[in-house]
Amino acid sequence: MSASAQRYTDHGFDALGKAEWLRAKQCFEQALQAARAPEAYDGLGIACWWLNDIRAAHHYRTLAYNEFRQAGDVRRAVVIACWLGREQVFLDSNVTAMQGWFARADSLLQTLPPCAERAWCRLLRASMLATSQALEQIALESIEAGRAFYDSRLEAFALAYCGLAQINQSRIDDGMRRLDEAMIMTTNGELRDFMVTSEIFCVMLSACEIAGDLVRSEQWCQKAWAFAEEYHCPYLSAYCRTTYGSILYAMGRWQEAEDTLTQAIRAFEQGHRGLRLHALIRLAGLRVHQSRLDEARLLLDGLQDQESAALPLAQLHLAKGEIEVAKALLEHSLRACPPYTLQHLPNLALLVEVLLAADDKSALQSQLAHLADLARQAQSSQLLAQADLVKGRVYLHLGELAQAKQCFALAMEQVQAFQQSLIAGQIRLNMARTLVDTDSPGAIVWAKAALATFERIQAAHDAATARGLLRALGAGGVSMARSPALLTQRELEIAKLVSQGLTNREISQHLVISIKTVEHHVSQILNKLDVRSRTEIATFIVLSNPTE
Repeated sequence: MSASAQRYTDHGFDALGKAEWLRAKQCFEQALQAARAPEAYDGLGIACWWLNDIRAAHHYRTLAYNEFRQAGDVRRAVVIACWLGREQVFLDSNVTAMQGWFARADSLLQTLPPCAERAWCRLLRASMLATSQALEQIALESIEAGRAFYDSRLEAFALAYCGLAQINQSRIDDGMRRLDEAMIMTTNGELRDFMVTSEIFCVMLSACEIAGDLVRSEQWCQKAWAFAEEYHCPYLSAYCRTTYGSILYAMGRWQEAEDTLTQAIRAFEQGHRGLRLHALIRLAGLRVHQSRLDEARLLLDGLQDQESAALPLAQLHLAKGEIEVAKALLEHSLRACPPYTLQHLPNLALLVEVLLAADDKSALQSQLAHLADLARQAQSSQLLAQADLVKGRVYLHLGELAQAKQCFALAMEQVQAFQQSLIAGQIRLNMARTLVDTDSPGAIVWAKAALATFERIQAAHDAATARGLLRALGAGGVSMARSPALLTQRELEIAKLVSQGLTNREISQHLVISIKTVEHHVSQILNKLDVRSRTEIATFIVLSNPTE
């Protein structure tokens, strides 16, 4: 490399160290005008990545990989190859290209002695492809390699993924200790690598979400957001928005959640498009609870092969009365279980709801032991509340009211910090159900509290259910919210056929669906419109005159 190229390259890496991305890019471009050097290509690729020009980043780091390999610098080439492999998924969800880059790195590694780069490649690959158990083992070995080769970046990176793997296995305390140590290394100046620091932030946020630790998650979200703003990191900023949107959703701040998730989707679309699916999936789940089912369907279209999409897809099918499809989706997502971990709790909880809708008492009984195990594993108030709510729903369905009340009371204790959330409203509504036959005034109090929560967060379906219970209890002064917008497209179609005097059997034949599905839809229509009979449905259709 010429003296001029070396000088500009040194200036470029100095700029990278100060997070001056545009200056770094200009320095590396000037270096490459003087001489074609792998270091300059690599630095230019990194600068482009931070400037959110992801395709240019891949182009220049690919050139750097080839130049390093041809120059015999295999150690640097293999790490870039693994980085490029993961980026194929982050940009275009291209798993085949990722596996190809990993295979190339594996071939090159055969020529290397034990070194930090070997550990880096194993860990980067494991972060994308390994089971939680395998990831933990590889991360533990990488921690030791980082210490042996005095690579604090590797050590911190491995600590973070070890912690995530342990939390995925429901070992919350162990995992959080590892993650806390990694976070200390990122904040005390040990790393001096913005890219590694950004990913450790992302891993911490993912772990907090899995553990249901809303408080810790919000705290680290704020710190990560501040880091992303200070160092101009669009990738981390979008990831923070995705996680923070989930926090807002859980806390019942749905409008803020919607805005934040929408911002995350837009941010990812300008860079790592492959990662926007996480925000899309979360927004789809919110849309289902808002009874905006057509929008949820559009958001999930094309994501049926994503494992994390199973939950909102099942929620969507359940809301549409397609119970067997919802059940099949959830059973497929849980096919390798038990034993269950906290990762499985949302899907298991929804499976219980599906079994309740199907009145499958034998299957419900078998789920109680799993739910009890999950409740013992949970160390967050949110997950404890969810586990107790689901257990209570099973007991209520089986007519074991004392056990149901106990579960709902325990769940209510866990939601003191987020009483305006959807789960808090659902706990109140189910507590009301336990009192219907023994304490009508008490049931009305609980149901009205649930309704207030549902209306505040605009949970249309849940609000309609609460109104239906209050009407059955003879409660006066219940707000009525009859609007065609409350019904899905299919429900509105069935309501119109009901208004024409068709029976359930005739509707099933007309729409080519099962009678059981029609019955489910009619029940949903009655609840959502807060009416008691098919005649009242017909009256609603005539008076509202909904358009096609």
